[in-house]
Amino acid sequence: MKKITYLLLIATMALVGCGGGSNNGSNNGTNMISMTGSHSYSPVNLMVHAGETATWKNTDSVVHTVDSDTGVPGLDSETKFTNGAVPPNGTFSWPVPAGTPAGTVFFYHCDFHGTAGDGTHLGTGMSGSITVQ
Repeated sequence: MKKITYLLLIATMALVGCGGGSNNGSNNGTNMISMTGSHSYSPVNLMVHAGETATWKNTDSVVHTVDSDTGVPGLDSETKFTNGAVPPNGTFSWPVPAGTPAGTVFFYHCDFHGTAGDGTHLGTGMSGSITVQ
């Protein structure tokens, strides 16, 4: 039931353009996710096409990380930064694998301010997702 509710929530956010919850994948030509001072990712769910690149920008004054909830290769800011810490004003980018089927959802979290979900829903605290459209 939780999975169905979550999928309905994502679909609803995508249809109504819920502020901060989702975007259409273009975001003025970029797929940018902000790491904010409220210890959250914005948008929480980014819609992208397979082969596009998602980029996180730390707009906060403290460090944050991007860490895959399920160990997806490359979806880990540790590949670019020592201890995975994206510094203030720093960016981390991850290319969504080409050929990823539409509807695939990648879940991630900040090691310092969130916890991993189980791969089917968001974790607690600072967590987010990328949905392939």
